[in-house]
Amino acid sequence: MSLNDVKEKKWYKLDAFAKTYSSIISEGRTTCFRLSVLICSEIDENILKKVIQKLEKKYPFYNSELKKGIFWNYLQHKKTSFFVGVENTYPCTDIKKRNPLRIIYYKNKLSVEIAHFLTDGVGATIFFKDLIKEYLEELYFNSSENIGNKSIFNSVKEDTKEFLEDVEKDEYVDLYSKYMKKVNKESTIKEAFHFPMDVLEKGQYYITTGEISIDILKKESKKYNTTIGKYLLGVYFKVLLEKYHNSKQQIVIGVPVDLRKIYEEKTYRNFFINITPSIDPSLGDYSLEEIIEYLNNYFKIKITKKEFYKSIYKAMNPIRNVVIKSVPYIIKRLVFPFVFDYYGERGYTTGFSNLGVLNLEKKYEKYIKGFRFLPPPSKRCKIKMGIISDREKAYITFGNITTNHEIEKDYFIYLRKRGICSKIITNYRY
Repeated sequence: MSLNDVKEKKWYKLDAFAKTYSSIISEGRTTCFRLSVLICSEIDENILKKVIQKLEKKYPFYNSELKKGIFWNYLQHKKTSFFVGVENTYPCTDIKKRNPLRIIYYKNKLSVEIAHFLTDGVGATIFFKDLIKEYLEELYFNSSENIGNKSIFNSVKEDTKEFLEDVEKDEYVDLYSKYMKKVNKESTIKEAFHFPMDVLEKGQYYITTGEISIDILKKESKKYNTTIGKYLLGVYFKVLLEKYHNSKQQIVIGVPVDLRKIYEEKTYRNFFINITPSIDPSLGDYSLEEIIEYLNNYFKIKITKKEFYKSIYKAMNPIRNVVIKSVPYIIKRLVFPFVFDYYGERGYTTGFSNLGVLNLEKKYEKYIKGFRFLPPPSKRCKIKMGIISDREKAYITFGNITTNHEIEKDYFIYLRKRGICSKIITNYRY
């Protein structure tokens, strides 16, 4: 049997979140996010394609396309390879169902764009790290003196071997269903404050990234007895509360939490839950100290197995609804954008995603100039914030589909006033 024959027959059910994400895709809500790395030299497409051929064997699940079923979409292996091409448009736009993972490059920037129905940020990072390592190995370490030696691709690296073995065992498992228990639903705010700005023309997505020293952020966050992530989230709240202090609705920030660590699971698929810290501007002014104290307490209470059982139950409700399950997909496609709004983004002002530190072996570091994590654009949550770090810097990116860029400006100005300077990179002109 040929490889293509295997690919034609192999398919996967979508996980609970993927069912929703695959049913709400539109020009204004692509559900696509991006990870990028800046290399010291321009990207060599020939080397990149050689690397990708090997990664397809290592990550067969990611080389899938979205197919329509009678009641739900599903994923099926593609006959073709991963999409590879030169970047020629705005990021995170126009994701295709036949190419839910695409690898694009521009000069020295190598990027992976992934539809959220395929995986979440942590799952994407696993693939992304291997892409970087294999590309750099092929480019800088595969010298003539090593010809004839065993290829790095002939064996799976030790840091991912155990993970890959575990994933292969459970590649068909929907972990949301596994941990779904009938408990009291978690109550959330039905209607949060939303930014009063008009959205751009379809397909436009403006990006602003600030590069900040990790050492400086560590020093500053220690003053508040908190982590870098909660400190940066606290500053975001502070900026929004100052700007929209007259709002009669709560400022709510959706923060995805990786459930793999909570439940000790390993998967390529989506396995996260959004928590929703919120602050009511009508209660008066908040100091940064008050906000961070609230976040420290909120995270301590919310990030437990028992609390996430409630969140999973709430998230699974639309999927398990008898009426929704029984109607054909063509009807679901019309209904689910409204369901997603009601149960999800209607209750968020904005999003804040922190992927943490992307650790690579020391030998690769001198060839890397930085990283980017771009959150998925959304007409409801018009501005979102994504963070990824290495050992030296945090890369804080705002994704914005409006004509107004005051929030990201105010954010970095607030940090600068506290002695935290940023190198700013953006794809728009001030």
